[in-house]
Amino acid sequence: MSRVMDLTNKFYQDLVLQRIANTDWVKGNSSPLVVELDPTAACDLACLGCISEDLTSVGNRFTDDRLLRLGEEFIECGVKAVILIGGGEPLVHRKVGDFIKLVGDGDIHVGITTNGSFIDRYLDVISKHAKWTRVSVDAATEEMFNILRPAKGGKKGKFNKIVSNMRLLAKSKTGRLGYSFLIRSSADGPGIVSNVEEIYDAALLARDIGCDYFEVKPSYQFRGGVNHALVKHDKRLMGKAAREVARIGSLETDDFKVFRAINLQYSLDGVDKAQPKKYKQCPASHLRTTITPSGVFVCPYWRGKERMRVGSLLSSSLRQVWHGERRRRVMNRLDPSRDCPFHCLRHEANILAMDIKRQQDVGLETPAVEEFDRFI
Repeated sequence: MSRVMDLTNKFYQDLVLQRIANTDWVKGNSSPLVVELDPTAACDLACLGCISEDLTSVGNRFTDDRLLRLGEEFIECGVKAVILIGGGEPLVHRKVGDFIKLVGDGDIHVGITTNGSFIDRYLDVISKHAKWTRVSVDAATEEMFNILRPAKGGKKGKFNKIVSNMRLLAKSKTGRLGYSFLIRSSADGPGIVSNVEEIYDAALLARDIGCDYFEVKPSYQFRGGVNHALVKHDKRLMGKAAREVARIGSLETDDFKVFRAINLQYSLDGVDKAQPKKYKQCPASHLRTTITPSGVFVCPYWRGKERMRVGSLLSSSLRQVWHGERRRRVMNRLDPSRDCPFHCLRHEANILAMDIKRQQDVGLETPAVEEFDRFI
């Protein structure tokens, strides 16, 4: 049986408990614990229905010097983990290898979400410093990959190159390697076809490559005025997807795990309703933040949306933005019960963080666990 990704157990690590204790959900804290960083908005692929298409079409990037200075600021401010993501493809940035080494040597844990095209360029530094690398593939065959994730400019498809890169990393990695599979269908948009038939074969390929895990995820789109709404797929197709997801659980071994993304079940069940939230503050937006060339945003769900932009790091420092007037105004205005009807990955984590904070405020002892994963 495949298992659901769990973020909440990480909150009982001592460093997370300390950061929660030092955070006021209104006034904030000294710095984020985790940063999601887009080094660039450029990408070498032209994935159909890309949810970041409005950003990648612009193609902004941090300059080489600014990216490395950001790494220094993260260390100085007490950031404990950085996830390289996009936006665009993070490994497109020519200084990303130097950045990974810089923050890795500075005791910041590094996670990488990538399309896999450029892993070979930075194989040594990724192998040494990345705690995990998750490759977005969404297919088991070159034919399906070329439909869903074509290269830009009509260039030759990159499926075989990406699989080869993953095999290289599987042999040299010190962290975990994951194979990400986003369920797609015609409901995602024009030209998109169902990849449900390839779920099992993709998991089998992931195990053969030497991945540590295979993750099945739901797709999102802007719909009905809601940012990041779950895509409403055909009910019969989702029934088949559910059977395939259950089936791949049999592929698990001691060294290979199968995960269902937190919101996958809602998609499989065809849930089309908003996710109600009864809280007025968002702990996750104090413990994490999203940094891009176009601005700093309260979270990845609001990437590129001006009303949730808390500042810019093109000319200001992280410390200046984090304690700045603009961020204060946005955070005072942010109300998840009103602003965030989408199915948020950190909904349960938010509830737990607030519960931990209440216990700390009344002096109850919260049991801590040994540190194992800073990516809350």
